[in-house]
This record gives sequence, C-alpha cells and structure tokens, in this order.
Amino acid sequence: MSEADAVKNPDTEKERSSAVSLDIVIPVFNEEKVIGQLFERLRNVFCEKNRIKNHLERVRYIIVDDGSTDCSAEIISRYIKDGFPAVLYRFSRNFGHQNAVAAGLEQADADAVAVIDADLQDPPEIIFQMLEKRRQGYDIVHGIRKKRKENFLKVSAYWLFYRFLSFISEIDIPLDSGDFSLLDKRALEAVKSLPEKLRYPRVLRAWVGFRQVSVAYDRPERAAGKPKYSFSSLYKLATDGVASASIRPLKISQVFSLFYLFLVTILAFVFFYQIVFKNTADQTFVWFMIGYLLIALGGLVQVFCIYILSAYIGRSYLEIKGRPSYIIMEVVKKEENLKKSGRS
Repeated sequence: MSEADAVKNPDTEKERSSAVSLDIVIPVFNEEKVIGQLFERLRNVFCEKNRIKNHLERVRYIIVDDGSTDCSAEIISRYIKDGFPAVLYRFSRNFGHQNAVAAGLEQADADAVAVIDADLQDPPEIIFQMLEKRRQGYDIVHGIRKKRKENFLKVSAYWLFYRFLSFISEIDIPLDSGDFSLLDKRALEAVKSLPEKLRYPRVLRAWVGFRQVSVAYDRPERAAGKPKYSFSSLYKLATDGVASASIRPLKISQVFSLFYLFLVTILAFVFFYQIVFKNTADQTFVWFMIGYLLIALGGLVQVFCIYILSAYIGRSYLEIKGRPSYIIMEVVKKEENLKKSGRS
C-alpha cells in the first residue's frame, strides 16, 4: 500500500494527529558500559522541545533486564530513583533477548510502542520518522538496516539469514528488519493476544498484518561494550525464527523424501531390467557402487529430515509444557524502588 493510500484512510490523519503517548521497550543484558550514554541520548532526543514538535504528550521507557550479572540493574535503578521516566522489570535469570522484548511489549499500554536495543545501534532519532508513518495511517513500522558497521562474517551471516527467512516464510517479513520497530496500540494488542509461549516478536508483528511499512537507516557500531550474542545464541535465534515463521521446511523435507523414494524406485527397475534381460550380473562392482551411493544419499536425506523435525518437535514440547516464557523477579519504579512481582 502506498503512502497516499494510507493518508486517504479516514482513521489516520484525524485520529492520529493529536498528541499521543509513547512507550519505548529496551531489553538489557550486561550493558553497564553503555547505559549512561543510552539515557543521555534518550534525554536529548526526547526533550520537551522534540516531544512538542512530534506531538508526544509523554514518553515512558520500559526496560527489561534479562538476568544481567553486572551492575546494569543497579545503575538503571539509580536513574529511575533520580526521576528518569522509566520502569525496570528484572528477570529472575537470563531468559533470552526475544523473551525480554516480548515482556516489554506485554507491559506496554501507550498509543504507540517502539522497541530499540540498549547498545544504541538502533538510533532513537529514527523513532520520530516511525511516528510520522503512524500518523499517515500505518500500524506497524519496521526499521530496515541499510548498512551495518560490523565484521564482514557477521554481516554476511545476517544477510543470508534474513533472505532465507523471507524465502522460507509463508508471510511477508521485510528483509533486514530486526527488533527495531514501532507498533500502534491496536497492532500491539493483536500481538499480545497471540497464545504461544515461545514468542519471536519480529515474526509475530509481521503475522498479525494491519498496515505495515518500513523505514531505512544505517546501523552504527555499538556505543560501548561487547556484543552479547554468541554463535550458539545466533543459531538458536535463527532456528526459532524459521520454526516460528513457517512450516515450509517440513514440506521441503517431504519433497526430499519423495524424491529419494522416486529415485530408488527408478534405479530398482533399471537394475532388474539389466539383470533379467541384459544379463549384466557380472558387473558387480558397478552395481555395488550404485547401491552404496543410494544408501549414502538415503542417510543424508534422513539426517536432513530428522534435523528439521527435531526443531519443530522441540518447540512443540516446550509449548505443551506451558511454562511461562519468563519470570519477573522485581519491578523498579520511581514511587517504590523495589517491588516483588509474579510470573509472566
């Protein structure tokens, strides 16, 4: 849908031109080195002048500490105690980045909700462009990374993953879009209403539909600290993303299995014909090699299919158990510094 079509919609300009509230979800894990820069940047970007200019009546920061083992939670708590407009939700342990994003979205209730990383690789200034898209009638705005200032291997891996995810998915997932995004309240409520425990927000926000658009930006290097995603974490993230987005890999495994069955059947007929009608039983070595290659190929097909099935069976097992995706240990607010809370 074009921007002109969005503007023509009767529920856009009139209903969304007035001042709105904004929640910004920020997942945090061992980010003590960057928190000071993050909060200073947020103060400058969302100062009173910019809030008035962009029709924001208030901005609140929903910070989710994903079981940090450094002083991140303590630093954030001090900022909140000194008046920083934020709420800190502390997990009882590390439950993973995607669960931290999901927890923040679950706690949000503003007219518009943005998600950014704590390392300042998602420039908060871009949120104003996203809000403008919302005023034009869009419900979900994706941040699209034009350039990434990271090492070549990591950039290449991300590039391949996003294209594979888009290819394998049965829904339209914008290329190079991460967690950086903005959701209107009705899109947020739709995402929150979905029942699964294993939540992959970037897939869920694409799945719910509504009017969606993208905003391109250059992704800078981390402001401080080191990346928290190890290879195993990235692998799990990619596997969860594919399994959450589509069952097409299961269909691909079916195709491979049927192709192997077809190939074996054809070669069996050829073998039978050569033995019975051509009297080529003496060509033992040739047929031995053909049989060996078929067995090897069959083993590869089986391993491939079992690998795919295990990803889905594992997710199904975790969903059936029904355990919460995270447990909130504490909530830190301005009014009450520490308050016990329950489960998600």
